[in-house]
Amino acid sequence: MTHTERTGRGLRVEGCSRTYATPGGVAIRALDEVSVEFPSGSVSALCGPSGSGKSTLLHLLGGMDRPDAGAIWADAEELTAMSSSELVGYRRTVGFVFQSFALLPALTARDNVMLPVLPYRSGKQDLVRAAELLADVGLGGREDAVPSQLSGGQRQRVAIARALMGDPRLLVADEPTGNLDSATGGEIVDLLFELRDTRGITVVIGTHDESLAARCDATVRLRDGRVVRAVA
Repeated sequence: MTHTERTGRGLRVEGCSRTYATPGGVAIRALDEVSVEFPSGSVSALCGPSGSGKSTLLHLLGGMDRPDAGAIWADAEELTAMSSSELVGYRRTVGFVFQSFALLPALTARDNVMLPVLPYRSGKQDLVRAAELLADVGLGGREDAVPSQLSGGQRQRVAIARALMGDPRLLVADEPTGNLDSATGGEIVDLLFELRDTRGITVVIGTHDESLAARCDATVRLRDGRVVRAVA
C-alpha cells in the first residue's frame, strides 16, 4: 500500500447540538451539547444503541450536516464557520464508508472507485489510481467486476477504495462491518487500521461491535445524544 506523508486531521467538537423535525412535526434532539476530541492519526470508535446520535455526529464530522449550536474544528479550521462552498472543499478531504456499501450496481468496481472525482476530472491518471487502490485493498484483477459479482466483504473493500480516491486525511465509517460476518468484518477492521498505519489517516468508526471498539485507540459512548463515556 502506497505510503503518504500527509497526516490525519485532528477533530474537536465543542458543545454541539442537532435537532431534527419529523414529518409529524415532532422535534428529535439527535445530539445534545456534545463535546469530544479525536486526535490526529487515531482510530476512534463511536458506540451506542440505535438512536444514540452516532450517525448524526459522523455526518457533522464529515461536513455532511451542520449543528444547530456549538463548534467543530478540524485542525485549525472551524467547520461551523465555513461557507457552503468551503464545506464542499472540506468534504473532499474526507472519505466516507457506509454499512450498505452504497455502490452503483451498473458500474464496475473501477468506476465505483472513481465516483468521488468524476464531477471534477476523469483522465487516464484516475483510471490508473483507481486500479492501484483496488489492488491496495486486495482486489487486484477485479477492476471490471460489477457489485453483484462480488461478496459483501469485497464490496466493502471497493467502498473503502472509493473513500481513498480523494487522498483523504479523515475517514468516517458508519457501521462498516454491520452487514458482514465476523471473519469478514475482522478483515475490514484490519484494513482500516492498516490505512491508519500506512497513510496516517484519522479514522472515526460508528459501530455496535464491541470487539471492534476494543481495538480502537479511543472509544466514545453516546446515549440519547449525549456523551456518557470517553476512554482513550
